[in-house]
Amino acid sequence: MKFDVRIDGDLAKILAGEVRTAEAAVTAAVRKTGDGLKADLRSQVMGAGLGRRLANAVRLNIYPDRGESLSTAAWVFARPGKGGRGGAADIVAAFEEGTLIRRSGGRYLAIPTENVPMKAGGRRRMTPDDMQSATKFGGFGRDLELVPTNRPGVLLLVLPVVRATSGKRLRPATVRRVKAGRIVEWVTMFILVRQVQMPRLLDWRGPAEAWAGRLPDQVVKEWEARDTATRNAQ
Repeated sequence: MKFDVRIDGDLAKILAGEVRTAEAAVTAAVRKTGDGLKADLRSQVMGAGLGRRLANAVRLNIYPDRGESLSTAAWVFARPGKGGRGGAADIVAAFEEGTLIRRSGGRYLAIPTENVPMKAGGRRRMTPDDMQSATKFGGFGRDLELVPTNRPGVLLLVLPVVRATSGKRLRPATVRRVKAGRIVEWVTMFILVRQVQMPRLLDWRGPAEAWAGRLPDQVVKEWEARDTATRNAQ
């Protein structure tokens, strides 16, 4: 039995075309998989009540960042702070691992209450040092008072304040305001604790493994779509 096999066209061009199709399919599949994982993780952060700002710190990088390649890779990550430490990356890790947070040297952690005003810009609350700074710098101009509680290892930092005329915001209890008849209230500004056990609110491993499992099928889907488009164009 004799077989006569013939290839129509330039074999080198045909093979080169298949490689380009494969590169395009892999790159598109990796990008779509990375986008899907990023969206899932951002949704998880929002669902855990950790805010849109932290959710938006979840980013996607594609390597190489230009062109198409069979070695395309996606990296979905939480943005670290300056110098590669801190920032959203550490916050996410704490809520994913249920980290136990302690202050070094046996010192206390100061947890702000809702009474603590926001810093300029409205993104973070004042620290104890901010609260104790002079009133002309936005602080309250006096030391916070330490009050013990009936819970071991838990203390309160309180401060005398007056309420703004609106009744909502708190103001320093200055001599002028007290003489004007404003009522002075002692309110809790910070709760001091030795350590804090972060709750486990996030699970990034599960979605990452799920999207990685979908990648092979996505590559085949992209490849078939490009083959179909090529045949239709001929």
